[in-house]
Amino acid sequence: MRCQGDIDPTYDSISTKAKRHGDAPRGCRPCADKERAKKFRLDEDELAKSVVAANIEPLEPYEKNSKGWACRCLNVGCPREGNPIKVLMKVVRAGGMACRFCSKKEIHPDDAFKMMVDSGLVEPKVPYPGVDIPWLGECRRCHKDVTPRLNDVRNGQGACIHCARNTPLTPQQAWDRALSYRFLPDDLHTFKSTNTPWPGTCIECGAEVEARLGNLYRGQGACNSQKCKLTGFKDDAPGLIYLLHRSDPEIVKIGICEDAPHNKRLESHINNGWEVAQTLTFQVGLHARLLESTIKRLWFKDRAWADGRARGEAWFDGYTETVLLDDPERTEPWTSLTTLSLWTDVQVQAERLGFAMDERRALAEAEGGEQLT
Repeated sequence: MRCQGDIDPTYDSISTKAKRHGDAPRGCRPCADKERAKKFRLDEDELAKSVVAANIEPLEPYEKNSKGWACRCLNVGCPREGNPIKVLMKVVRAGGMACRFCSKKEIHPDDAFKMMVDSGLVEPKVPYPGVDIPWLGECRRCHKDVTPRLNDVRNGQGACIHCARNTPLTPQQAWDRALSYRFLPDDLHTFKSTNTPWPGTCIECGAEVEARLGNLYRGQGACNSQKCKLTGFKDDAPGLIYLLHRSDPEIVKIGICEDAPHNKRLESHINNGWEVAQTLTFQVGLHARLLESTIKRLWFKDRAWADGRARGEAWFDGYTETVLLDDPERTEPWTSLTTLSLWTDVQVQAERLGFAMDERRALAEAEGGEQLT
């Protein structure tokens, strides 16, 4: 009688039995479903409030709670970067996030591919299967096939089991890797582990060195001679001081590196799960080195903060330069720190040492302006 359609109702759907089970008798299922959807449909005021609270921009008319609604996420830093997403309003009304990508419950295939290439250094060979499913690809370091999980890469783990810094190697594998780093070991059988010094010779300049394969993997040079050192730190060249941050636990790290295109120190840290919080460049690298020493003395000697050694961190991750943001063992007011407060220490010490003024003076002279006094 309502939609004039042909139907085949069951006896239970129109009998009083339906009432006893809390359902209304319904002869036509499509009509009953429409009435039910209408009952739970949001009115315009409620819908507008939900849209504002969810921080989304609708791209099509709203139909119902249980149907994906094409919208654009307006959250800052959303992985979709303004591309359309599907929103279930029933999830939003229940307190869930509108954007599954911001909640990290879902990753778009394009974003997943970029993350695997940039963070995992693996070129996928097959379509994205899911965050916790092995994903076949080719390691861009050793060019072998690997199957990392994107979730592991996102959490800072290495993607390639063949060339990870802590992967056990046979002496022959270690020898081959050393040669690829332009380092010739003295004896194949003296290799112990990737974190143990291995005596040998720099292939480029012939200098005697004791390199660690783990350091070479992270981008450090095997040789410290001025002739062939590419990734080290030169006091007379431009340099920068940086502050890194990572979670679980919340921890920061201070460090220096050359301010040059060939230097991969920051890129290596990013691949190891760090985020670059702040950087400060210097025309004279010596200023960065002295400032770093001053900061480490301030934090770990004058204020007696514990560094990574007290927490059992691995030496190869720069444990003498790391600080926990929240440490109940520290005395007030240093119990709880932020990256901003730590970076303020860097800026204050740069001013106190006169390096900040030196940099401003050098910049003004380079631009042809008046000399600063």
